[in-house]
Amino acid sequence: MSDAPEHETTSAAPEAPPVPEDLASVASPAHVRRAPRFGSFIGTGVGAGIVVAMILAIVLPNSTGTGRFLVFVLLALGFGLVGALVGGALATGLDRTRSAR
Repeated sequence: MSDAPEHETTSAAPEAPPVPEDLASVASPAHVRRAPRFGSFIGTGVGAGIVVAMILAIVLPNSTGTGRFLVFVLLALGFGLVGALVGGALATGLDRTRSAR
């Protein structure tokens, strides 16, 4: 025997679906809100920041002696953060203009 509680089986008939005349009195008007996907905008900003960091790490002269990979990592962290902020700000601005309508 199981310790799980048994569900009561009721043979009550399911309710009939409402008729269209009843729907008008019960339904409330609604509209679909079209909002941008914030994660996609932020991810795109991070990706763009990493691409810019990669290009700068390759193009800029390496005079520090630390290696191009470390320069790329530091630039990617900085530009990735800036890209995420710009992407988030862009998504927030688009959301604000669309929801004002």
